Amino acid sequence: MNNLKRKRKKNVAPRLRYPLRKSISLVGLMGSGKTTVGVRLARRLRLKFIDSDQEIEAAAGHTVTEIFEKFGEEDFRKGERRVINRLITQDKKIVLGTGGGAFMDPKTRGRLKRQTIVIWLKVDVDLLVERTSKRDTRPLLRKGNPQKILQKLTEERYPVYKEAHITVESGQGPHDKVVNDIIWKLNKYLAIEKKKYQKRMARKKASMMKDAESKGEKENENGNS
Repeated sequence: MNNLKRKRKKNVAPRLRYPLRKSISLVGLMGSGKTTVGVRLARRLRLKFIDSDQEIEAAAGHTVTEIFEKFGEEDFRKGERRVINRLITQDKKIVLGTGGGAFMDPKTRGRLKRQTIVIWLKVDVDLLVERTSKRDTRPLLRKGNPQKILQKLTEERYPVYKEAHITVESGQGPHDKVVNDIIWKLNKYLAIEKKKYQKRMARKKASMMKDAESKGEKENENGNS
């Protein structure tokens, strides 16, 4: 009976134990599952999921592929920067799926780290090749051998992706398992952030009390003189 209860507890999907004060942004290479995982995560957290590439396409009136071909990657990154900044500065909290290169832009990366909780969906190269081969909509993979391109991208981008607040392995398992892993790690992250916040507030309160005491002492000195 006790073993049955333990098994049931393990199968229960974890819930967020702390309130979210920031939006969540998902980063990672193409094929890492930012959209499929993001949609499920948003549903679990009762937030809206937004794909930054779709927002860019709506704003530009062109597909991502067309933007790359007609205007080049530099223009795409500029538009991406503006769109992401707009999305993460709105009042409502969201789950944002970003393009694979968005986090590589220093300005975009800085904004995401300051204004959202950044989660890196990390995937092995072989699995990325398998996933991306199913769609012919990846501009960067049209320039040569996908395996070699993705290997090069992991070498360039993974050291930068490590700056994310949370890293979650997004492997062969079901997407719901990845969502569960994200929520477990979010709870740990938010617990630490809550303690940091409480310490900051305690220091601020102590500083205010000290200033008030110092002001009171000066007023007493002036009154007695």
